[in-house]
Amino acid sequence: MELKDAVYGRRSVRKYNDQKISDEDLQEILDAGLWAPSAVNLQPWYFVVCRSDKALKKLNEIMGGSIFGLTKILNSRFKSNPEVIDETVNFVKSMGNSSTVILTFLQQEEYDEYTAAVESAAAAMQNIVLTAYSKGISSCWLTAPLHVEDELRAEFAPGKGHLLAAVTLGYSDIKPKAPRRKDGRYIIL
Repeated sequence: MELKDAVYGRRSVRKYNDQKISDEDLQEILDAGLWAPSAVNLQPWYFVVCRSDKALKKLNEIMGGSIFGLTKILNSRFKSNPEVIDETVNFVKSMGNSSTVILTFLQQEEYDEYTAAVESAAAAMQNIVLTAYSKGISSCWLTAPLHVEDELRAEFAPGKGHLLAAVTLGYSDIKPKAPRRKDGRYIIL
């Protein structure tokens, strides 16, 4: 697969089937994240891969607590599309039945260059979702876990830095359409 195919073809998928990701594929996906560029070679990411039934159950329990804050945001953003609100809330409660969820934290609590650390970890997550797509594995990058960051950090990454996002991974029979790209997002001088 060409890189352009992955960049243009990858979509956020919010419903997964029961097929599990192989250990080999998961390792390649994580390795791609580790090879992301990082500011002054900080490599500031810390990934927690929730894969066991116990970890996924705990994650889903904690994520259920994020619904209140998330629903307020969704009601404001999608008031004309209640089906989007319902779909998103249901997805967040169950992580779409994903068998693998990667929580991305910063490696430490403080960085002199905090924005650079966040950007570096975001580059790692982009590598993860593109590599997954190249292997036929669907994903969804979500920030809803930020509504329950303290609980997730306490459970999965005590002593680590801020939670930045989560990425669900799995196989899906759904092929979402590309959303319309918004105009006015760049200028060439």
